[in-house]
Amino acid sequence: MGIWDRLLRMERNIRKRLESAFGHEPSKTPLEVRREILEQVESRIVIDTSGKSFPFGKVVVGLLPPTEALQSVFETAFLQDGSLKADIVQRLDDAGARHPSELDVVVEFRLDSSTGQSKATPPPLFRLDFVKSDPARKREIPEASLVISRGAAEQPEYRMKKERILIGRLSEVVDREGRLVRRNDVVFLDNGDDVNSTVGRIHARIWFDFEKQEYRIMDEVSRYGTRILREGRSIEIPSGNPRGIRLRSGDEIYCGQASLQFKLVSAVNRQAG
Repeated sequence: MGIWDRLLRMERNIRKRLESAFGHEPSKTPLEVRREILEQVESRIVIDTSGKSFPFGKVVVGLLPPTEALQSVFETAFLQDGSLKADIVQRLDDAGARHPSELDVVVEFRLDSSTGQSKATPPPLFRLDFVKSDPARKREIPEASLVISRGAAEQPEYRMKKERILIGRLSEVVDREGRLVRRNDVVFLDNGDDVNSTVGRIHARIWFDFEKQEYRIMDEVSRYGTRILREGRSIEIPSGNPRGIRLRSGDEIYCGQASLQFKLVSAVNRQAG
């Protein structure tokens, strides 16, 4: 019951914003949308001779708020503390389903594609995509180096071969119930420093795009934003855009006022066939 007690408290605060934005509440509140997301995730559990399992390594939650006002409300309800992942994991645990220890939950905003839909049927407020893990791909990831150039981090340099690299303040981020929702790979210290304070607990995400064979970066709706300094030119990374932008070796990444330099240490060994 801890999940719903917390969400009900959040819902009471959000209702005031809904009434202010629309003069009334929409057909579905964020709490009801969250319930439906959890129900759809649970419906993808499979049962075989070994018991229950959730055979996906990634869940992409595409939110479809029809107005900017509702998008602002959804940002508060779904992106503020990263708690949706913890709720999904708990739902799977409560159902007794095995799931990947590093289950990836991505929340993104999408354009409403319900053009031409009957007015009698309200447009959907979200869509879910379930992606199965492909362990073989991990062998093809090039090594990347991230050197801290401004701000204080747990390490002066991070070198890793990972499909996903999470950047933020604190090594572990928990929700209001104390449940783990994220482990950052590049960890800026929560030391009260003015520079470090501009790095969000959930700030940015770097990932390797296998189809394009390149690293990309997105800002995860951080308060102070993310940008890249490339050959003397500043490039803003759109907040919450799941496509992100391509990273090039030598790019200086700014998370708020803190910065780190991205370099490719090794390339992918391309093989024919």
